[in-house]
Amino acid sequence: MHRFLCSLLVFLLPIAIGAETPVQQEVGENDLFPLEAVRPGLTGYGLSVFEGTTAERFEVELLGVWRNTQPSTSFILARLRGRGLEASGVIAGMSGSPVYIDGRLLGAVSFSWLFADEAVAGITPIEQMRQLSGDSNPVASSRSGGVQREPRDLVSGSVTWQEVLAPLTGVLGPGLDAGVSGIQWSAVGFDRVTLDNLSIALGSVSPAGQAMAGEVLELEAGSSVSGVLVDGDLRLAATGTVTERRGAEILAFGHPFLGIGPLRVPMATSQIVTVLSNQMNSFKIANLGEVVGSFELDRAAGMRGRVGAEASMTPVEVRITGLVERQFSMQVAELPLLTPTLVAIATLGSLEAASQSAGSQGLDLRARFDLAEWGEVEIRQTFDGELASSEAAFYLFAFADFFLNNRFATVVVDSIDIEIHQHAEPRTARLIGAHVSQTLVRPGDRIELVVDLQAYRGDAFRATLALDVPTGLPEGRYSLLVGDGVSVDMARLEVEKTAPQTFPQALRFLRSFHSSRELVALGVFRGEGLSVGGEVLPQLPASVRSLWSAAPSTSATPLQLAVAQESIIELEQPLEGIVRVDLEVLREGPLKEEPPSGESPAGGAKIPQPSPTTAGTEGGDE
Repeated sequence: MHRFLCSLLVFLLPIAIGAETPVQQEVGENDLFPLEAVRPGLTGYGLSVFEGTTAERFEVELLGVWRNTQPSTSFILARLRGRGLEASGVIAGMSGSPVYIDGRLLGAVSFSWLFADEAVAGITPIEQMRQLSGDSNPVASSRSGGVQREPRDLVSGSVTWQEVLAPLTGVLGPGLDAGVSGIQWSAVGFDRVTLDNLSIALGSVSPAGQAMAGEVLELEAGSSVSGVLVDGDLRLAATGTVTERRGAEILAFGHPFLGIGPLRVPMATSQIVTVLSNQMNSFKIANLGEVVGSFELDRAAGMRGRVGAEASMTPVEVRITGLVERQFSMQVAELPLLTPTLVAIATLGSLEAASQSAGSQGLDLRARFDLAEWGEVEIRQTFDGELASSEAAFYLFAFADFFLNNRFATVVVDSIDIEIHQHAEPRTARLIGAHVSQTLVRPGDRIELVVDLQAYRGDAFRATLALDVPTGLPEGRYSLLVGDGVSVDMARLEVEKTAPQTFPQALRFLRSFHSSRELVALGVFRGEGLSVGGEVLPQLPASVRSLWSAAPSTSATPLQLAVAQESIIELEQPLEGIVRVDLEVLREGPLKEEPPSGESPAGGAKIPQPSPTTAGTEGGDE
C-alpha cells in the first residue's frame, strides 16, 4: 500500500505539432535508437499532450543507462525540459510518451520520483516494448479465475477496504526500489469517499470529465490513451500515452497497467483539460473519450492494444430508492481478480452520486447475479450505521469474488442487478430474550416461541413463531438457536462443520443464507453423524461411522449435533443477537412437571455457545 502512496507516474499523448516538431510516421526497425548507443549528454525530444488533443514537444537530455535493475531489464534516465516541466516535474499521465534521439525512437517515459526538484524520468527502451508485438500468448479468457475462494468467508461478511482494493494495489509499475512508477487514474462521477479509498490504493486519483459525444480522435504516437475499467454513468480509467502505432497495433505506457499478462480491457481516447502542478505529484486532468479498441497484453515493458478490437464487459445496474430515486447503468471490465473490486466501487459510487454514502443510515440490499448456465443467485441483506454503505459494497464484493474465483468451476457472470433502499437512520432492533409456551414436549407438538426485542430508539416489542416439534426427534435435549439470520447462519456452520466440494453444493450453500431482517429459529439435537464430500449425514448408525473412521480418506468430519428444523419470519426492521432456548423431548410416558423458569433440563449434547453479540440465553448454560 505504501508503494502506491509513493507512486508518481507519467504518461504522454498524441501527435507532433508546430514547426519545430516533426510529424511522426510509423517507425521501422531501422528507425530505432538502440540502447547500446545511449551516451550521457545526448539530446532529443519527446511528445505528449499537455492541453487538448494535440501532442506537443518537450526537450530531453540523456543522463545515462540504469542497467539490469531486473534480469534483462534496463532503463534510460533523462532530464526533461519545456512545457513547464522545470516547475511541475514529470507529470502523471506522461507514461508512454515517446522519446526520439536524432529522429529515431528511443523509448517511452515510464517513471519518475516523488518530490524531485527537477524533471528526471526513467525511459523504457523501445527494444523491450517491441517484444510485446512478438508475444503470441493467447489472450486469457476474461471469464477464467482460480484463486480458490471459499464460500464460508461470505457468512460473516468480514471484509475490509484493504481486501477490496488489494487487486488494484497490484499496479506496481516496473518494480524499482528507488524510482517507483504509477498510473494517472481518472474517475468520472465518483465522490469523496470512493476517491479517498481509491487514492489509498492507487497513490492518486484525479477527477475527470467526459469528452464531447461523437468526437472521434485518432490514436497516434504521443496521443492520450486510457484503459477503462468502469464505463457508463460512472467511469474509472488509467490514462497514459501512446508510444508507437503500427497499423492497428498500439504500444503504450512503458510499464505494466495491472501486471497480469493477457487481458481484455477497453481502450479509449482522452482529452487533456490542463496540467495541475503539485509538489508531490503533478498530474493531467482529463476528459475521457470514446472506446476505440482493446488492450490485450499487459507486461513489464508496457501495454499492447489494438484499434477496432472489442473487450466485453459485465453490465451492472444500480437502482437507489427510498430517500431518492436514481438509476445508474455501468459496465465493468471482465477481469476475475479485479471485477469484484469494480462492482464494489461502482456500488459505493452510485450511492454517493444519488444521495450519500457516509453518515448514519439504513440500507436494504437486494442483488441478482446472472451466472449464465448456473442460473441466478439472489442475495438480500440489511446494513445499518455509519459504515452501512461500505458494508453493502463489501458484501457484493464477497459474492462476486467467490463466483469468479471459486475453486470448483469457471463461472460466467452475465450481469449484476443491484437495488438499494435507503433509510434516513438505522433501524436495528436488539434481541433481549426468548421463551416458549412449554419446555417439555413430544414429537409433533406445536409450541409458541416468543421473542423479546428492543427497537432502535424505541419501545420493546415481541415477535412470535409457531413451531411444530419434528416427529423424528429422539428423547433428550432439543435446543432452539434463535436470532437474526446472519448470527444463526454462523451458528449453523459450527453445528454442521461442512464446506462445499462442488459448485452446485456451493450454490445451495449460498442460497441458504439469511438476511438480518429475518428472525430464524434453528432446531438442534444430539445426533452423531458425518460431514462427507460437502454433504451432511446426521444420525448415522455406529457401523457406518466406524467404516468411515477406518478409511484412509480425510474427507469425513465427525458431527455431534444435527439440525432438525428451521423456521423463519421476516420483520419490518433488522435485528441483532442470538439466544438459546432448551426443550426436553419425551417419547413415552406422562410429561413430567416442567422445571422452574431459568433452569435447564439435565443431560443432552453440549450446544455451541452464541457469539459475543449474544443478547441472552433462556434456561442457562450447562
